[in-house]
Amino acid sequence: MPSCHDVMVGLPPWVLSGSLTVAAASSLWLLSRGTLTSAGPSPWRFEVTSLRPVRWLVHKRWFQFALQVPLVAILGVILYAGVEGTPVADRNFATVVTWGLWWTLLIVDIVLLGRMWCLVCPWDALASWLRRLAFWRRGDEPLALDLPWPRWLRNVYPATILFVGLTWLELGYGVTMSPRATAFLGLAMVLMAVVPALFFEKKSFCKYGCLIGRICGLYSMLAPVELRSRDKAICAECKTKDCLTGNERGYPCPTGQCLTSMTTNTYCTVCTECIKSCPHDNVAINLRAWGGDLHNLRKPRKDEAILALVMLSLTSFHGLTMTPTWNELLASARAASGLGYLAAFTLGMVAILLLPGGLYLGLCSVAVRLPGWERRSLLGAPRRRDAMWAVASAYAYPLIAVALCYHLAHNAGHFLTEAAAIVPVLSDPLGSGQDLFGTASFVPRPLASMPTIWALMVLLVLLGHVWATRATRSSLERLKEQLRIGTPPRTSRWVMGCFVLMCTAANLWLLAQPMEMRTGL
Repeated sequence: MPSCHDVMVGLPPWVLSGSLTVAAASSLWLLSRGTLTSAGPSPWRFEVTSLRPVRWLVHKRWFQFALQVPLVAILGVILYAGVEGTPVADRNFATVVTWGLWWTLLIVDIVLLGRMWCLVCPWDALASWLRRLAFWRRGDEPLALDLPWPRWLRNVYPATILFVGLTWLELGYGVTMSPRATAFLGLAMVLMAVVPALFFEKKSFCKYGCLIGRICGLYSMLAPVELRSRDKAICAECKTKDCLTGNERGYPCPTGQCLTSMTTNTYCTVCTECIKSCPHDNVAINLRAWGGDLHNLRKPRKDEAILALVMLSLTSFHGLTMTPTWNELLASARAASGLGYLAAFTLGMVAILLLPGGLYLGLCSVAVRLPGWERRSLLGAPRRRDAMWAVASAYAYPLIAVALCYHLAHNAGHFLTEAAAIVPVLSDPLGSGQDLFGTASFVPRPLASMPTIWALMVLLVLLGHVWATRATRSSLERLKEQLRIGTPPRTSRWVMGCFVLMCTAANLWLLAQPMEMRTGL
């Protein structure tokens, strides 16, 4: 059973009640005044690659390699420290850096930079270098068998299963408290990246199987950074599609994206190969308004919708397992059933995982039974069940904003209270009594006061709530493309808006509970 260390005080009751009032009022205002809630994204763009130094860098073949090398080196230290260093989590470089810094800052990176983690990913770096037998030179890929990825796995279900598995390891098994287990988990990620890269075409694992890549992919739909074509007309006239197929200057797109049709960040890894290979110099990296892809999505996908629901459930589950309420529930369940800790935890995790998803699908079923749907049917699929899945798939994407902002709020609490633990660990990465930089005796303290942390967390959760509620307008517009009629019933948006409000209320309640820190940082 994972052990607990310090306790972070939850929101005061008056802050919780005030936040719930603001969330409810904003829902009512946004849902009732749909004409003021534009369904389209902001047209504002600033092309980062128009800056000469940036443009020069991204056209260099060694650009990605230079960014990946430091991350590969850090991964090597993590693996070594985890195996050879102290088993005490808050004194070992592996656990402090992996769970206290990287796992926390990864979400911040997505919010600010989109898919940039995939650009510098050390696991993909090792896989690419081995597959190509080159660090940055464009050449053949002699070790690649290029087998087709199995058709039945061409979805994000493998990544979804791995994400659930990682959550179980993190919260149930307590991998965050074990430097050795953390190191073995990092090594497992290396193998999961390298083996498929050698056997299957392109980077199929990155597209379908990588849990980090798929989480980043959905979250990055809200990011303010995108890679797109400058002029769609030029792409439409291009006969060679070098961005997709590659040429002597750049490798083919590793995830099979074509800039002619790519409208979201979901599967782009920002490897910059298309920038190098495009013969028309028609590829740009842009800054944009946050949340743009929630409005640009052309066709909702059932597998992505299910992953969004899993992300929504598990981000809240992370917070729940760190509260006394969860420990009391688990103790009661064990006493009543006689189960061991891991068995009881697993059953509880499954229940919490299914509860929000079941409630969501139930509300979608209610939505298609409200007045106005009996005369409306899907193209080629007139059954009510298909209408329910159309609603469920379309409205799942706004929930990404709820999950992301609570994830960010939860991680902000961890980071601002625990991040200073990296200072002594840098001088003594193995916990063996070294003092390489003279900081081993540093006593970590929170980086901000509790009122500041509370305010930041509440603002982030409310931001996600407003974001998601506004995005339900775009979901309603997408339903028009799937239905025979011109306008689907607006009652579906109200039903989904109520679900968003329930999720926000649950997340605010979680922030009001004492949080038991488990990393010991």
